[in-house]
Amino acid sequence: MDVGFGRSFIPRRHSMPIAMSRGIVLAIVLASVVGDVLASIGPPRVSDGARALEARRRETTFASSSRSSRSSRSSRSRERWFDGQRLNHFDAGDLRTWSQRYFVNDHRDRESADEAPAVVFLCVGGEGPALTARVVEDGGEHCAVATSLASRKKGVVFALEHRFYGASQPTGDLSMSSLRYLSSQQALEDVVAFLGHARERYGLRKSRVVAFGGSYPGMLAAWARIKYPHAIHASVASSAPIRAEVDMRGYYDVVGAALREEDVGGSDECRDAVREAFERGLNEALKTAEGRRGLERRFNVCGERALDGFGGRDAFGEILRAMFPAQSNDPSCAKDDDSCFNIAKACEAMTSKEDKLDALATYVSRVFRGRCVPLESEAYIAALSSTTPDPTGEGERQWTWQTCTEFAFFQTCEADSECPFKLDPPTMPLASYFWICAKFFGISEEQTRRAVANTNARYGGDAPGGTRILFPSGSVDPWIANSFTSQTFAPRWEPAFVVPGASHHAWTHPPRDSDSDAVKRARAKIEARVDAWLDEGPMRSSAGSLRVAARV
Repeated sequence: MDVGFGRSFIPRRHSMPIAMSRGIVLAIVLASVVGDVLASIGPPRVSDGARALEARRRETTFASSSRSSRSSRSSRSRERWFDGQRLNHFDAGDLRTWSQRYFVNDHRDRESADEAPAVVFLCVGGEGPALTARVVEDGGEHCAVATSLASRKKGVVFALEHRFYGASQPTGDLSMSSLRYLSSQQALEDVVAFLGHARERYGLRKSRVVAFGGSYPGMLAAWARIKYPHAIHASVASSAPIRAEVDMRGYYDVVGAALREEDVGGSDECRDAVREAFERGLNEALKTAEGRRGLERRFNVCGERALDGFGGRDAFGEILRAMFPAQSNDPSCAKDDDSCFNIAKACEAMTSKEDKLDALATYVSRVFRGRCVPLESEAYIAALSSTTPDPTGEGERQWTWQTCTEFAFFQTCEADSECPFKLDPPTMPLASYFWICAKFFGISEEQTRRAVANTNARYGGDAPGGTRILFPSGSVDPWIANSFTSQTFAPRWEPAFVVPGASHHAWTHPPRDSDSDAVKRARAKIEARVDAWLDEGPMRSSAGSLRVAARV
């Protein structure tokens, strides 16, 4: 919520990503410029400028690890296809099938491949950019710990692409009639069906499977263990916002707290400076035509009277929020390196001047490298409208469908919250998200609210009650607001821990020399836990208590 849980709209992009991955920071905002929000509702806007900023962050983060994996990628193809995946797992009369893409990296010694069952490490795919061969080599964004374990244990690592993302297109289009087959439930059934195929094809009938994922894929990894314990021996669900929520105020509450966290260069002074810039400087200037002209000059906004344009005010606010990247924060970004930005740099800029609005404008100019700030969002609207899959795209239409029909994760910045970016009227009311669902998919507010309640009832919300599921979360990751962080069931069966100063599943990325000690410890802790679980047998119930059977 990659958002990929994962953009700010979810783990996306990634993603949430920015993405749930990964992840990409996107906010759906209200298009009405002034006046009564509900009376003047119009199409929400997402600035293409903010999308470009997040794409640049992701490219910078993974540039070094991408270079190191090119030679291994060229050695031989890791790509495979599972041709027998069912389109609809919940209708026995529907016999339609499709081809689902996956990647494989087999570390078994050829001489001993048939002697002892190898461990299978499954990297669960999610929303966001298409998977590539690197996901089974260095782990990509979500599965570096899995690939490390597979290499060390001479196991087999698979990465299964999520239906309707990347090249895994069940129907060849993204029409409403096709999207009805896009859901977490269908995706979990895909996982089980694929594992049955993989066991037969690769001689893994007795192998134990450990599922891995970060953000939305982390959610799926956890739910796969909960729903199908016979198929999944254990799971690692990193930064997984397993509690769906309509009004996700916690997202920006955590961003506000991150601006105060000293471990990543934050401080109380920084958080207060950001609040002052938004609540006083921006608020007052946006109320008058003269003030808006002044903002356009000060922030070098592209176009004439852009802040008076349809959705201009909201797109402007969204870009300014993107200047404070808690979800994708990279503590290793050097002060003199203008190819990357993080909380420390943002806080240094915001506390360097008395005039906080001027400090913000100076920082924005630095981030945009002197170029004008674009407020257009045509590319995003086009992506939401297109029913033609883009095998290399971000999957905006698909993920938005899933938020409207399963998770919501609608991040708001209301007056009574701890959000540091408050404007009056707010630029992120729930009405804007509901407008998107209705406009592009014909889904009403009531339907979305009911869908979110059903999701939590189906999977258990933030009290899933599973066993052998590890839930690591980053302290400055906004998705921690909806992740499992307590020990409500039992620390042995469903442990959780928080990585100090870490952003959205930072430990699942390929290791770098610049990684913090906390991130390095997190990787070691995960590997140790998985090692211990692999030594355990199946879960058994005896005299009303849960115990572990001896390994066979």
